[in-house]
Amino acid sequence: MTTLLLLLVLFNERTESARLAPKYDAVTEVTSWDGTRADLVNSEYAIEVEWAEKWKESIGQSIYYSIVHNRKPGIILLRKKGLDVSRHIYRCQTVCAKVGITLWIEDVE
Repeated sequence: MTTLLLLLVLFNERTESARLAPKYDAVTEVTSWDGTRADLVNSEYAIEVEWAEKWKESIGQSIYYSIVHNRKPGIILLRKKGLDVSRHIYRCQTVCAKVGITLWIEDVE
């Protein structure tokens, strides 16, 4: 059951990354030399796409991907309509402002 739930979450995140790629003029699933994959990469940013509730994970990933892809770090937090995730967004905004990560918020139906 846990594996199925993880696959559904990953599929949904990848679906959202693919949906957002044109808006951010980015390529999806960019593999680095060590096999890790940045969700979106454009000429300026390496962007981690993550659900708002998992904001903590996005911080480290965005910084790492920015280093290996020689881009600025960015995060797109996904917010499901109808859910109050404001505390997660606030916490992520606080960290991003302090360490220089660009943050975008995208609503998902």
